[in-house]
Amino acid sequence: MLARWIRCAALLLLCAAASVQAQQAPLKIVVGFSPGGGVDTLARLLAQQLADPLGRPVVVENRPGAGGTIAAEAARRAEPDGNTVLLADTSLIVAPYIYPTLPFRLERDFVPVAMVGEAGLALAVPSNHPARDLPEFIALARQAPGQYTYATVGVGSMHHLGGELFKRLSKTDLVHVPYKGGSPAVQALLGGQVTMAISSLPAVMPLASSGHIRILAVLSEDRFAGLPDVPTASQTLPGFETTPSLFLLAPAGTPRAALQRLESVLPQVLQRPALQQAFVAQGSQISYLSAPELAQWLPAQQQRWGDLIARSKLEFGQ
Repeated sequence: MLARWIRCAALLLLCAAASVQAQQAPLKIVVGFSPGGGVDTLARLLAQQLADPLGRPVVVENRPGAGGTIAAEAARRAEPDGNTVLLADTSLIVAPYIYPTLPFRLERDFVPVAMVGEAGLALAVPSNHPARDLPEFIALARQAPGQYTYATVGVGSMHHLGGELFKRLSKTDLVHVPYKGGSPAVQALLGGQVTMAISSLPAVMPLASSGHIRILAVLSEDRFAGLPDVPTASQTLPGFETTPSLFLLAPAGTPRAALQRLESVLPQVLQRPALQQAFVAQGSQISYLSAPELAQWLPAQQQRWGDLIARSKLEFGQ
């Protein structure tokens, strides 16, 4: 009898130790971009702010490549124990249209945790362009169908889809010129190789401040806090909003209880002025949706961009 009691007590102690160890295990945020990039920087800022209220370390793991799909696959294969989340962006929503053979689907292989932010995009022209604002640019583009060009970071990017949405809403005929990254696209704009660029805010804000380019509009729903005098594109073209959103997902099968602590502290963490200011400095802003709200937002966005791809007859050659 005594031996049985000792065995039971030992088993309880082992279970308790395992539970404590699980609670102290680091939370890993998987990011689909290289260290030092915009999304990586935001992930590390968020990790720093989360560690204290969660009571455990928070680390960032970079899995760059293939538009974030490598990171998504790594997160999908992680143990669904609440210790791994994926920091995804809107490009993963449209990824199935670009990479039809992807081994995962967001709605099947992940559970929503929360939306945490939005990365700003802008529509910019060289400073010597005659258009002083977006309505003037549209008027000039309509007078020269097929002659205006726009640069983006690549085919199938949110920048590209934003450009196609702009064409449809503005009834203009612009030619897409994809580049391999933001820097070459902006250099092409500065060099006069393209008429306009749809670019991330960090890539164009310093050049706008120095007078080399002119930002005609931001593509977010509301004006960007770092550029309060720049109008939104939707003020001219209602419905023209293209903002790569950032959201956290966990591997399918992760118990809600394992995510409860993270979900409970996120709203308060995202309200911290220091974090909000850091996001703005990176050309982004805080934008929060709870897990249930994110669960509704994701399929709506997939349908929105899927419809645009179909109507525009876009082909990605993958």
